[in-house]
Parts: sequence; structure tokens; C-alpha cells
Amino acid sequence: MGLVKHLLLWPVTAPLALAEFSVRQVEGVVKRELTDDARVREELMALHMELELGDIDLDEHRTREAGLMQQLRETREWREKLGMAEPWAPLGVRRDEESEDDGPHTSGPEEGGGP
Repeated sequence: MGLVKHLLLWPVTAPLALAEFSVRQVEGVVKRELTDDARVREELMALHMELELGDIDLDEHRTREAGLMQQLRETREWREKLGMAEPWAPLGVRRDEESEDDGPHTSGPEEGGGP
């Protein structure tokens, strides 16, 4: 009876199964695009290379780097939202408001601190 039922309902269940499969495939592609930071990292490396070669000045470098770092932050947020965040957090990207809230920072002799 199961086989007959399956064959009789095939014209209805096949398109539904195909639509469900297609949605799962699109969802997988979207997740990969939202959480993959390889392209942005490559652009950052190329940007640093342009600066070192003298193709761009420091102001343009800072402007473009800020945009790329924002993209990296957004990628990290999507990873966290989708439950794909790495526990070791590879990005050392801080928002401006976070760095102000952290309090005073002493990083070395150029700030006059430390033995």
C-alpha cells in the first residue's frame, strides 16, 4: 500500500520535495556568503600591498581599511547569529565605542608607561 500511495502522490510530492531541496541549497549558499571572510582578507592584503608599493596614500588606505574592517565585523556578527562563531575569535577587530568603554590602555614606552 505504501508504494501505491507513493506513486499516486508523486505528482504532488515531487515538486514539493524539489522546492524544499532548492531552498536548502540556496540557504547553504547564503550562509557561506555571509560567513566567509576570505575575500575581505584578500582585499585587506591587497590594500596593504598597494600602500607598501606607493600606489595609494595613507589617508586612502585608512578609509578603505575602515570599510573592510566593518565588513569583517559584520561577518563575525553573522557567524554568531548563525551559531558558527569560532571559540578562539580570530579577528581582533574592535568597534570605536568598545575601545572607548574599555578604559585606559597602556601599550608600551611610546605612551610613557612601563618599565
